[in-house]
Amino acid sequence: MKNRIFSFTQENFEKIFPFYLLIDTNLELSSFGRSIPKLYPGLERGTHFGEAFRFKRPFVETITFEVLQQNLNQLVILESRLGSEVILRGQFEQMEGCVMFVGSPWFVSLEEIKTRSLNMLDFANYDPLLDLLQLLKTQEITTLELRNLLKINNNQREELRKDREELNRLSLVASSNNNGIIFTTPDAKIFWCNDAYLKQTGFTREEVLGRTPVEVGNNPAIEKEALNKMVDLFYKGESFDVEITHGRKDGSFFWTRTQGQPVHDENGNILQFFAMIEDMTEMKVKEGQVKLLSLITEKNINAIVICDKDGLINWANERYARITGYPLSELRGEKPGDLLSGPDTDHETEAYLTKQIDAGEAFSCEILNYNKNNEKFWTFIQGQALHNEWDEVSGYFAILEDITQRKKFEQQKEELLDSLEKSNRELEDYAQIVSHDLKSPLRSINSLIAWIKEDNEDMNEQTSLYFGMIENKLEKMESLIQGVLTYSRIDRTDVNKERIDLQEIVTNIIHIIDIPSHINVTIDTPLPTVLADRFRMQQLFQNLVGNAVTYIDKSDGHVNIGYNETPVDYTFYVKDNGPGIAPENHEKVFKIFQSLVKNERSTGLGLSIVKKVVDHYKGKVWIESTVGEGTTFFARFPKTDR
Repeated sequence: MKNRIFSFTQENFEKIFPFYLLIDTNLELSSFGRSIPKLYPGLERGTHFGEAFRFKRPFVETITFEVLQQNLNQLVILESRLGSEVILRGQFEQMEGCVMFVGSPWFVSLEEIKTRSLNMLDFANYDPLLDLLQLLKTQEITTLELRNLLKINNNQREELRKDREELNRLSLVASSNNNGIIFTTPDAKIFWCNDAYLKQTGFTREEVLGRTPVEVGNNPAIEKEALNKMVDLFYKGESFDVEITHGRKDGSFFWTRTQGQPVHDENGNILQFFAMIEDMTEMKVKEGQVKLLSLITEKNINAIVICDKDGLINWANERYARITGYPLSELRGEKPGDLLSGPDTDHETEAYLTKQIDAGEAFSCEILNYNKNNEKFWTFIQGQALHNEWDEVSGYFAILEDITQRKKFEQQKEELLDSLEKSNRELEDYAQIVSHDLKSPLRSINSLIAWIKEDNEDMNEQTSLYFGMIENKLEKMESLIQGVLTYSRIDRTDVNKERIDLQEIVTNIIHIIDIPSHINVTIDTPLPTVLADRFRMQQLFQNLVGNAVTYIDKSDGHVNIGYNETPVDYTFYVKDNGPGIAPENHEKVFKIFQSLVKNERSTGLGLSIVKKVVDHYKGKVWIESTVGEGTTFFARFPKTDR
């Protein structure tokens, strides 16, 4: 077959390719097919290709002449930027000094063709997409055009260099950021992320790239409302700022503040999306703790107040408002001292609080305050300075316990103690007077009896017996008077404590009191030296030993004295083999003027004095006894160094 040379007229070419576009190196449309104006009425020769069309397939962010050349001989789908919805599909072919797009519109129905006023003459008789397109030359590139192209190319290279430098700087900043940073395509595919984002999520870079942030960060706890808000703003091409959970590779999640921003080209078209993911987990935990603390403080029975570094109230709970009488609105911005001080507020306590607060030190004290109605109330205050992350005092908080009722009770107690002390002094004075007034006639009676005996040496036996009985009664009465006087003195506060040797005191008591010959008194273990009042210890042991000796009913009597010791107290005992005491009488014997048996020597005061001495030292006295076998009296005292 002979080789044939094909030549086309402009008319023939446009019959075959009625929808062609001829693009020069400046990306300007130098020519287009006869049917193009029906699809795009506003299109004119000289229009920039990128302003009229965008790549739909394949996706191209920035259209350059080199991009057109890179897409030769492959299926290309173009979408109009001029408001027309018609899509062109075809391919680019290299021409001399230019690139030609040959293709056809993509319609899905005849109705759509009719709306464009197209007829059969607007379409080629042959399908250009099924045949090999031939290289056609439609225009020559002049020397001027070539120089312009070279100039444009150099300018583009310089801009590309600057863009690359800027991108490198941005990448360096993003890579060093502690927050996660990602870049996505307009259809939300991640094409770059920094190391911080990989550390946050636990994914590798290969596992992240090409996926959407929603696919990477999806987790069971994700908040649908926040997610929908973020996705909606993204596809609207708007910035967003949401708090949302982000999943990790291991199935866990963390709280984030995710901020997104579209990146536009010079024409306002979205090139990519930038997003920064800040880990807010610790802050969320703290917020939860603050909410919990706030709930606790509101329910706290004590008043709580938080002040800034200048001492001005930032926050107070309802209890604080209640005890001060000020509503929360009036408390904020005020100093507690200015609101609560009054005429009787202790200035030294106020100075102490000011000093501790200024120094950033803890404080604790009691102080008298005044509420809004000028009513007094007492509080126990405990407070602590608050420090910021640089260890600077940022404020302080205080807890106030209302102790008004306690203070009232303390005052009543002091008044009662004063009254009791006065009564004791009066009782002692009365006892002294009574004992003196009673002892005087007793001494007179004793003297008269002695004179009568001297004058009547020959009195009969019956008379002598009567006089002996009178003398015994007088002796008992004198003992009773002395016992009352001793009992009244036990509670005196103006006594001097000293180191006393109990072994010496008890030994002397054994030698002084009248002990019948059939009774043996023994000290089992040497008694200790204690810090106490000598008079009280003498009365204690004298009455315990004397009581044991008095009531022993055995022909062979035994009294044993000793003690036991612990690190905190002494327990003394006096044990006898007397008649014993029934359990129902163990408490009764310590009451004043109580005596279980009739005994001429008993006054009923001895054991009550013992009880009073033990009570004075905040000790304990008790009995262990078996009827018919004997009794042991115990007296326990706490050890003291002062």
